[in-house]
Amino acid sequence: MKGTPITESTFNYIVDLFAKDEVQLLQKFAARAEAVGVPMIMISEEQAKYVGFFLKAIKAKRALDVGTLFGYSAAIMARAMGPDSEVVSLEFEQMHADVARQNLDAEGLNNVKILQGQALDHMKTLESNSFDFILIDADKVNYVNYLNEALRLVKPGGVIAGDNALAWGKITDLDLPETDEDYESVTAVRRFNTAFGQNSSIFGIIVPVGDGLAMGVVNK
Repeated sequence: MKGTPITESTFNYIVDLFAKDEVQLLQKFAARAEAVGVPMIMISEEQAKYVGFFLKAIKAKRALDVGTLFGYSAAIMARAMGPDSEVVSLEFEQMHADVARQNLDAEGLNNVKILQGQALDHMKTLESNSFDFILIDADKVNYVNYLNEALRLVKPGGVIAGDNALAWGKITDLDLPETDEDYESVTAVRRFNTAFGQNSSIFGIIVPVGDGLAMGVVNK
């Protein structure tokens, strides 16, 4: 059996039953972002609940968020891990970082450090083997580069996750034309998934939640 497809009704069922807090948080964060024109790009509500659940399950205390945007995923991780934890979140755009900081401050989430600038540049300054969990959710063309650096940064036995592993439903469309608006990103995600799946140090799988999370335990 291949599993049950997630329809809109089953998605709403899951969210209404398990992710009401995540919905409310997203609504507040999105309102500030939309007011200044920050794009609505983020993990979905049931994905957010799953990430929070997972972080609690592994008792994570330090996480790296590659791609802050307006701070939703960073907030989810910070809330799940608790006030004695730390989230380091990387954002290229200054305006996005500013909105994220406003959102986080409004929720009293003081355990998130936002570093503004090129994510790869910041990653190279961070200490090796220092994160329990790393979420990659930024520009797709750099996904493999982020993965390579994440492998250095994650602790032995820690977890790396990459969002959009199903590439908006286009991951298996090998006839996707180059004229498609997502062509470059889809091919980049394919390269990432291949690198992720073929790396002998990663015990991984794609979890079909949201647009797919490639998740793997890193053995060093």
